[in-house]
Amino acid sequence: MSTHTDSLGRNALIIAFLINLIMVALDLTYGLMMNSASLLSDAANNSGDVFILGSSIIVLSSTTAVKNQLALLKGIIMTVFGLWAFYHVYLGLIGESQLSGGIISFVGVISLIGNTSVALMMYRHQHKDINFKSAFICCRNDAIASSGIILAGLLVMFTSSFWPDIIIGAVIATIVCQGGIKVVRLSLNPTTSVSEDDCCD
Repeated sequence: MSTHTDSLGRNALIIAFLINLIMVALDLTYGLMMNSASLLSDAANNSGDVFILGSSIIVLSSTTAVKNQLALLKGIIMTVFGLWAFYHVYLGLIGESQLSGGIISFVGVISLIGNTSVALMMYRHQHKDINFKSAFICCRNDAIASSGIILAGLLVMFTSSFWPDIIIGAVIATIVCQGGIKVVRLSLNPTTSVSEDDCCD
């Protein structure tokens, strides 16, 4: 990989890292304010991505063996954050949520814009190595989750029920866990050809 290409990849990772930090702040602020399962699940998702993207920047110029080892750790971290998200779904079921569908949808729209931009950046670099591949998986998951948050907010508004928030939160948690397991599989057998649909659900 040339120095120029390496620099472009590093810049893309840094931008993705900063956008995910902003998304974590938004999700946590409004998620904790309303005890929103969908926003707190997305906060868990983005928190895992902050670690994943940050570590990807650090090992960008490392050997393939080091990248594969870190990818294994990243996959485990993603799975743990997914389980943490399920815990917030449980808290939403037993707690008193004070949800605002409008706020949930607004945060979802902001997240969708940011995460879609990041996913497109990572898509351009995902062919380089497993480091970028795992980063792309995370960013694509974020964009999917953002669409779900918008839907949850709209359904909360129209149904006046907390169930859409709970259901979408559980779906996001599932996506996070699936992404983590797939990154672990890629890291353990990086030479295996994995299709786009298989690794980027």
